[in-house]
Amino acid sequence: MKFLIEYTGQTEQRILTYNISEFSFDIEPSVQFIDFDIVVNKLNLTVVDYHKVTQVWGYCGLSHSIKSNYEVPKYKKGGLKIIDDFKPGFSYRLTNEDFPIYVNTKTGWICIGNPLKLGNAVEFINNCVAVIDEDKEFVALWLKPRILPATKTLEDFYSKVL
Repeated sequence: MKFLIEYTGQTEQRILTYNISEFSFDIEPSVQFIDFDIVVNKLNLTVVDYHKVTQVWGYCGLSHSIKSNYEVPKYKKGGLKIIDDFKPGFSYRLTNEDFPIYVNTKTGWICIGNPLKLGNAVEFINNCVAVIDEDKEFVALWLKPRILPATKTLEDFYSKVL
């Protein structure tokens, strides 16, 4: 599966949250009309207009994640697109194997994929950064959910999910 980054200086203006009781990410406002989803582990990347990734949502249990000090790579704002054509109304798995999940409890960033592999990084939704390599392949997805009122600090948040 191939991806394309378009640096535009703008991101999708949405708020990423993590629901501790459901072990899932969600986005507000959500997109109601979708073409298809790309599935990374069990997390959905929603695609509209047959190519543009506009939201991230779904199950992402963090209890088996790896605590780390990895930092989100330098990124620019823009769009993330799927180059391949897919039939609407379906979900397509990125790979047959799950990516490891790394959590930096000090910064709040979660990395799904390889935090050390180089590539181009784009913030396509507020606090959602994709890293794509020179072959246009997925490397990593970095997510930093908003801390909810029930968890006022990063330490409190991660003590409930890890």
